[in-house]
Amino acid sequence: MIISRARKLSMGYIARNLIMLDVGVRRGRFPMPYLVAAVILLAVLSVFNLMLILGVVRRLRRDDGEAVPLLPAGTVVPEFTVMTTAGEVVTRDSLGGALVGFFSPGCSACEVQLPKFAARAAGRRAVAVLHGNEEETRAHRDALGGAAEVVIEEPDGPMGAAFAVDGYPTFVVIDPNGTVTASSHAVDRLPLPKPAETVS
Repeated sequence: MIISRARKLSMGYIARNLIMLDVGVRRGRFPMPYLVAAVILLAVLSVFNLMLILGVVRRLRRDDGEAVPLLPAGTVVPEFTVMTTAGEVVTRDSLGGALVGFFSPGCSACEVQLPKFAARAAGRRAVAVLHGNEEETRAHRDALGGAAEVVIEEPDGPMGAAFAVDGYPTFVVIDPNGTVTASSHAVDRLPLPKPAETVS
């Protein structure tokens, strides 16, 4: 819907300018060679304009956690090693049965999903991966209130790369074999992982 509207706006921009040029030619303001050159220039500018609009739309969708590909169930997550803010080592093999959430500063959908993630994490192994620096992620750490283990890394960090994160928030449930069992941009759409005490 948004992309279609962007295309219509771009086409409208071309049409309006062509009409103005046509009127100018009819009134003798612009010689024909200038008209041809102007049409070519308008076409190039319009294509550039459309590319910018589509780029903005894609960026907005990423920020809102919509229309972004997720790791499908059955995908084996590549190996990785990171450190939590408490100094604990986290690897793919140590995540068995965990709920993993990825969040980014300035993401409006993250603000909505973070309390739900914290509620779902109660009594279960959960890891919150906060993309950004210490200062940028402070609000999210405070909002979690100790409900989950916290990993802070840059967007291209080890866990983000292993889980192919390209939008926020992203939630994944991983089994003891390092295989994705479910993924979503809304944590309440995921099946609940087993309680922490039953995970071997």
